[in-house]
Amino acid sequence: MRPAPDAFALGESWKLGFAHVPPRGPAGERVGRGTGSSLEFHDRRSYEPGDDVRHLDWRAYARTDTLLVRQWREEVLARCEILVDGSRSMAIDERKAQLALDLAALFSRAAVESGAEPALVCLEDVPRPVSIAEFGRDGMSFESRSGIAEALRAASGLCRRGAMTVVISDFLAPHEPRELVTSLSTRSGALAFVQLLSEEEAAPPIGSARRMIDCESGETLDLVLDESTVRRYLERLARLTDALAAEARRAGALFVTLQATEPLERLCRERLAPAGLLVPSS
Repeated sequence: MRPAPDAFALGESWKLGFAHVPPRGPAGERVGRGTGSSLEFHDRRSYEPGDDVRHLDWRAYARTDTLLVRQWREEVLARCEILVDGSRSMAIDERKAQLALDLAALFSRAAVESGAEPALVCLEDVPRPVSIAEFGRDGMSFESRSGIAEALRAASGLCRRGAMTVVISDFLAPHEPRELVTSLSTRSGALAFVQLLSEEEAAPPIGSARRMIDCESGETLDLVLDESTVRRYLERLARLTDALAAEARRAGALFVTLQATEPLERLCRERLAPAGLLVPSS
């Protein structure tokens, strides 16, 4: 599956809504604490063999008879890492899988509008970074049998400390919410979780008989979805969602749950913007 071209275009109307955008990465629009090659003067230091002679401060040399080198304020570009759950449960409903891809495209474009460098990571059995061009052309498949916690641990080596991080997943695989959130918040400059649910995951139809198949393990369970069964399922789902939301608040992260039943534009306006993940670009 591939992201819809409209998702990239829609991202041009939004910026990331993170309250604190961390400076990381190569030269760009944001001013860092180190030295680099911008036009803003930072300091002087003593000349050392190998320094660029074009940066010698000849006026200071005339005054002090000491060779000094001008240093300039470093310019840096924030980095936004978008981690997309590639597990099979994400493709249990075609609209859910499409929304995951479209959200990744949207956030990558919104990152650019925010002056940040987007970086996509597909959380597959072997997590892999994907360029924005490749993602737009080829998309990604949802074939992983790894749970979200396992996939995030495996992807840690691909992520840069201090980056903004957006995780797109249903979070329905077994995991400990506190451990999952803490593992990311300790190394992220800003953090957001986007939970995606299909229509039936959010509200299973009462009165039907179903064979439930675990997408990751292949295990099966025959169930009659009577009122009691659905109520217990919804209670467990609510506990999971509430626990993730509470841990996100504790860590200063953002959390939002989306259902794959609404157009992306409406979700941006009515869900993502109020949750603080997006702000209008103009």
